[in-house]
Amino acid sequence: MKKNETITYISVPASKSILNRLLIIATLMDQPLKFRNFSDCEDIKTMTENIVRFGFEIIWNDDYYTICKTHEPAENIELFIKDSATALRFLLARTVIMEGHTITIDASYQLKQRPHKLFLQKLKTLGADFSRETFPIKVKGTSPVGGLVVIEADVSSQFISAIMLIAPAMKNDLKIVLKNHIVSGGYIALTANIMQRFGIKISFDKDVILIPAGQKYRQEEIFEVEPDYSSAAYFWAIGANSPNWIAIKPSTENSLQPDFEFLKILKKMGANVRKEKNLVMIKKGNLKGVTVDMNRMPDQVPTLAVLAIFASSPTRITNIEHLRFKESNRIESIISEFRKLNIKIEYENQKLTIYPAKIQNSSELLSSHADHRIAMALYVLKYFCPGIKIDNIECVNKSNPQFINLFNSLTVKS
Repeated sequence: MKKNETITYISVPASKSILNRLLIIATLMDQPLKFRNFSDCEDIKTMTENIVRFGFEIIWNDDYYTICKTHEPAENIELFIKDSATALRFLLARTVIMEGHTITIDASYQLKQRPHKLFLQKLKTLGADFSRETFPIKVKGTSPVGGLVVIEADVSSQFISAIMLIAPAMKNDLKIVLKNHIVSGGYIALTANIMQRFGIKISFDKDVILIPAGQKYRQEEIFEVEPDYSSAAYFWAIGANSPNWIAIKPSTENSLQPDFEFLKILKKMGANVRKEKNLVMIKKGNLKGVTVDMNRMPDQVPTLAVLAIFASSPTRITNIEHLRFKESNRIESIISEFRKLNIKIEYENQKLTIYPAKIQNSSELLSSHADHRIAMALYVLKYFCPGIKIDNIECVNKSNPQFINLFNSLTVKS
């Protein structure tokens, strides 16, 4: 590090993607699950509030957390999932194996608009029993038989992960055949990796996943939850266009999370990226446009689109059609907000193209579309164009309640 170089340090919470998977695994273990690092984001609050209704409790033990069963759940259980699509899919799958219990699941208006009927059909193929398939959904817990299920993998990777997590509890071996183009395949691999770390044998080869029945989750050492690199990516993007270093701590050399690969894209664009012990550091280089397939990390498409404005040539983003089915239609959300600022952006032949622009210090009010990923990406733009305003910023609480405070702590401007 050169003398007089400025470094701004940012700490991000634990990965909610990993925590959501751990919370489900904990409810399937015979002994308490132990882990380090947590998050107080709304998605994790929703998941924890609902597994409490299954008879579980999360306890802080000075150095680590423990999730343990404290009592048997009631025969009739009511769950409210709020806005969390992950919690809906993971808990819906978890409830179908609660033999002897009836579970009612309701959700927010926004979440009810997102697709779920296909998922119910796939669960029924495996032996799930629903007495009501519209909200509030009513599940009659049973003992699914398992077997073969063919899943359209171009809709949601979370459908697949949810079924994988409950597979060890099924009567027969589970075989998942993935049909069509796989979206967010990195998150399926993340699920497989975490399950394997808890002793579950899995075969994941191209478009076929095999999980033998009769297995038990077990833990040999305390699980260290990684930082949330989805949250870190917004600060990496700011660093990529800033003259001084922005450092994310803590960090790891490699990661299970697909969004960790966002660093490779930033490096390809010309940003200076440096990895040191427990730190990832990034600052401005000669930013140029890139053509990149974002199938593995769709959450960072809005972030990349914002950074592309400051590049020296157009950026083309492909393989993102499934973004239409997130908290908002993220393709249309990006386009509508960019056009308010007269930024040239096109979506043709399933390819999003962003052209470089010189942004005036506008006072335009931009819409987050009540979507945390859109809101945080627009804050990257706000860093370089402070006059813009963004509505409904509380939606960032879904994944990172500290985001605005962390953003406000940045003092180095380009």
